[in-house]
Amino acid sequence: MTQFDEVYSKVCEMLCDAKDLEMDDLNPDMPLYQLKLDSLDYVELMVLAKKEFGVTVESELFVDNINMTLRELCQYLSDKSH
Repeated sequence: MTQFDEVYSKVCEMLCDAKDLEMDDLNPDMPLYQLKLDSLDYVELMVLAKKEFGVTVESELFVDNINMTLRELCQYLSDKSH
């Protein structure tokens, strides 16, 4: 399993739990805004990134990239992780 696949799997798991979705409901090219995430969901993503991957994500990442896809987020985390 590649680093990206591991990140994608964990992020999708968190999103499915948070939004009561199935893995089949998600795809890598889906924009995050389509998931109707609230501020708590974004905070959970930031905590997950820090805890699981050692990556500090600032809220500006989401604010400045409103069309960010799930793939772009996971690629960012994968590239920054240790």
